[in-house]
Amino acid sequence: MSQKTIILKNNNRILLRHILKEDLDDIWDNYNEVIEEGIYQPSFTKVIDKFEKISWYNELVGYNNLCIVAEYSTSNHKTIVGQCTIHHDEWEASEHVGLLGIIISKSFRNLGLGCHLIEFAIEESKKNGKMKIVLGTLVTNTYAIHLYEKLGFRKIGIRQKQFYMKKKYIDELLMEKWVV
Repeated sequence: MSQKTIILKNNNRILLRHILKEDLDDIWDNYNEVIEEGIYQPSFTKVIDKFEKISWYNELVGYNNLCIVAEYSTSNHKTIVGQCTIHHDEWEASEHVGLLGIIISKSFRNLGLGCHLIEFAIEESKKNGKMKIVLGTLVTNTYAIHLYEKLGFRKIGIRQKQFYMKKKYIDELLMEKWVV
């Protein structure tokens, strides 16, 4: 399995690699941190149950989906500070399509990690025959939209009033990128 070391804007060294089962607690800590923020993820329930974490992992690897993690190491500790998944689409006729999702720990945002993480995940997904990557994001997530456009994703549509968060409706922006 491939891996890659990158240097962030703050000079922290990050290892990008494929997920391991022992990453689960860190991955779900990142997810729960984003849920607490209440502005980037259209979900309200934290994942704390070990069975739920393991079931997610087993489904991920069992269906040969991709999850690239960003590992930050200090002299005495390693932690996962971001992850990018590319799942198979649900239809057999669209096996060439990958569905992208990304989460980055709050303290590691705006340092270039998202760009590196997505680029590496896309390169790895090509090895599984992915030719097109699609994603959806809240129209209010301007940082993510800017990043996706910078990476060559193009806007293809809007699902109006797709989510109801904090007592208001929010549209979902759909984007895609051909990667062949």
